[in-house]
This record gives sequence, structure tokens and C-alpha cells, in this order.
Amino acid sequence: MMARFDFDKVSRRYDEWYETPLGEVHDRIQKRAVAEALGERTEGRRMLEIGCGTGHWTQFFSELGFEVLGVDLSFGMLRVAQSKGIERTRLALADASRLPFSSGSFDVGCAITTLEFVSDAQAALRELARCVRPGGRIVVGVLNRASLLAWLRRRRGSPTFRDARLMTVGELRGLLAGFGDASVFSTGFVLPWRGLLWLSRVSNAVGRVLRLPFGDFLVGTVRIEQLER
Repeated sequence: MMARFDFDKVSRRYDEWYETPLGEVHDRIQKRAVAEALGERTEGRRMLEIGCGTGHWTQFFSELGFEVLGVDLSFGMLRVAQSKGIERTRLALADASRLPFSSGSFDVGCAITTLEFVSDAQAALRELARCVRPGGRIVVGVLNRASLLAWLRRRRGSPTFRDARLMTVGELRGLLAGFGDASVFSTGFVLPWRGLLWLSRVSNAVGRVLRLPFGDFLVGTVRIEQLER
């Protein structure tokens, strides 16, 4: 499966975003939301993470107690991930549309900021679902096309996001609908200016309570027992 962007070009500096004030705020909010979607049963469970990249999320999943197998198509990103020595983790070069794993071999399947950058998100999700056992779940996180930050990225002409297929709440729900009764929510209600970042806890709480569809980050989940195999 072709990627919409060559991540080898940015692999060595990819994690720099998380070190910026804005990146740190979004990272904290996104991780809290994904942990919420994953639930409390994490210790020792097997996770397949597609599009693991530099291992930023892989490390988070390992810290939650998952045994993670992370795959990516970028040699450069995998080299960075490998250099981190993340515990309870294996990494592999693999195509998300043709995963080399047996059906039902994992408890959880994750794709965080991955589906926006693959040529066929539906094919990637179909393969991810195949690899998760009945009773397990898929958890995906995507960047919201309807958010203020997405608008700013388009305005600035970011090459990383130029060809990315960002989604809205409705689009993500529609993408997941073929796999069962999907739950989708929006988070990351942050004013993306340094002087206003201190408001992020309040603005994000308000956005979540009101269930606004404009947060920067969307989280979707599907239970595998609802899938038609």
C-alpha cells in the first residue's frame, strides 16, 4: 500500500513536534483520550499497532502494560523506534493492507495518526480487524479536518499534511461503520497559540462535555465481536 507521504524524510526530526509547547499539550490530551478508549484491562494484553512510526505511541502502549507488535512501511521511522529500546515491544516492516499475521492473534488493534496517510484506509482497517480476536477491539486516532489546527496547517502549506486525508467525526464514523457499531468522539480543543495554551484544560473539558465536533483529534473504537468475518 502506498503512503501519502514519505516519512523517511522526516524520521529523525518527527518527534520534535512533541517537544514544542503546543505539541506537549496535544500529546497529553491525546494520550488521555486513547487510554480512555482502551479501557482499564491493559496489562499483558497483545496489541498490534499499524503505522507505529518512531515508536512514540508504542512506548505509551508499553507503559500501559501492553505487549506491542508495531509495524510500519518506513525504514527510517522504524530505525528511530528501534533505537528507543522500548520494553515489551517487537517492531517489523509490514504493509498495513497485507499484514503477515494470523487471524485473531491480537487482543487490540491500534492505528494512531496513521489512516490519514495510507492510500486505502478501509483496506488497512479490514486487515487490522482480521488480526484481532473476537471480543477484542480496534482503537483508532485521526486528525480532525474540521479543527482550527487543521485549517492553520493547510494555510501554512505543510508538506506533511498536503496530501493527508484528514477526517471529520462523521467521516470517521462512516469509515468504521462497516466493522460494527462504532463509537467516535472529538478531543483536543486547544487554542493553538502559545500565550493561550494555559486555557487548554478548561477549553478541552468544555469541548468534551458539549461533544463538539471540532477538536483536533478524533478517537474511534469498534468491538470485534460485532464484525462480519
